Amino acid sequence: MEALPRPDWLRPLGTREDAIFEHSIPVSPAWWRDALAKTPFAGEEPPSEEHLTRGNLFDLAEDAKRSALGARRLLWASLSWGTGRRHRLNRKRIESVVRASDGGDVLRQAAVLSRTDPRAAYQVLRPTKSNALACLGPPFFTKFLYFAGGGDPEHPCLILDSFVADTLQKECGWTSLTRTDVVAFCHVPQILRTPCRLGS
Repeated sequence: MEALPRPDWLRPLGTREDAIFEHSIPVSPAWWRDALAKTPFAGEEPPSEEHLTRGNLFDLAEDAKRSALGARRLLWASLSWGTGRRHRLNRKRIESVVRASDGGDVLRQAAVLSRTDPRAAYQVLRPTKSNALACLGPPFFTKFLYFAGGGDPEHPCLILDSFVADTLQKECGWTSLTRTDVVAFCHVPQILRTPCRLGS
């Protein structure tokens, strides 16, 4: 794929540790504790801090590859980080994992594949024009796939949500980009990475 022009403002801001690992979002740990307490997944809530950093989520990545439990915990944390204190559709996302008898295993498989094959990982979570888990579409499951990399700067899965898509369209001229395009998802890392590998 031909390289797109990089906007002048897209440059490193501080150290990678500051820009990536310490980037935090205010969250509501009590909401997650209460929401999951009513499901078979009680006790799986994200870390209890009032703010979640990317580093907190990267710490969950290895367990996400090892077990369905670890994969679900990374999903809850990814949703918490992605929605902050708004929680829009999060109850429905939880319900979709409850209804799917193999939901945790599907997530674990995607987490494993995210390290080496972004296309296959994407297609595990969106095998057709429908998502494998209801209400968990690309804007949120690409966050899960991104965090499954554990912060590795060479991880091939980055976030593809409306903010990324709109920026690439407006600033870089990628007018054909959509948030549900697996081909686009596979090319985003090459386009977004700066020379110092800051990631998404």
